[in-house]
Amino acid sequence: AYAVDRLLMRVLFRLEVTGREHLPAHGPAIIAPNHASYLDPLAVAAALPWRLLRTTHWAGWTAILFQGWHWRLLSRATRVFPVDPDRGPAAALATGAAVLARGDVLVWFPEGRRSRTGAVAPFLPGIGRLAGAGGGVVVPAYIDGTFSAWPWHARWPRLARVRIRFGPPLRPEDLGAGGTPGEDPGDRAARIARRLEAAVLALAPHTRVGDAGP
Repeated sequence: AYAVDRLLMRVLFRLEVTGREHLPAHGPAIIAPNHASYLDPLAVAAALPWRLLRTTHWAGWTAILFQGWHWRLLSRATRVFPVDPDRGPAAALATGAAVLARGDVLVWFPEGRRSRTGAVAPFLPGIGRLAGAGGGVVVPAYIDGTFSAWPWHARWPRLARVRIRFGPPLRPEDLGAGGTPGEDPGDRAARIARRLEAAVLALAPHTRVGDAGP
């Protein structure tokens, strides 16, 4: 499946990856990309080296990947666990923390759902809780082109160039995880999420923020 995905992304969508040297040799680590399309997980998987992909787990939206036995089977085979942003992320956060505690890699889309415009939406505090727990580094990533290829309103994708840029890994202290005495945990998580959002936006093409398509 990995080889097929990589071939399809590189041939059909001309996947271009930069910053791969910023990926850690192993976990625990969080990879935090923007989210504009159903193609995003496929693009990230194709961009990761096998040494990381074989220990990578994914947070997936329940409305898509856990409706029907075939989707559930695929999710289990690819190490996807459910996230429901509308009912509270507590269970998903606990699973993500367990993944990191095992020394594995977690791909978490901090916006919580696909962008409807292609622009990056505000990061939710869940990523701040995970990053602030000290479970390894966080690698920001910006995905460009997937919104043009498969925006939220389109039934099928179209061919378009996709690019992924990985940024330098950020340690919890780089994101201000230490906080201040008496700081509310929710405020700390939101602050960490904002800092990570800024790091992801800094990787966007200079011509625009987000990928709003043609």
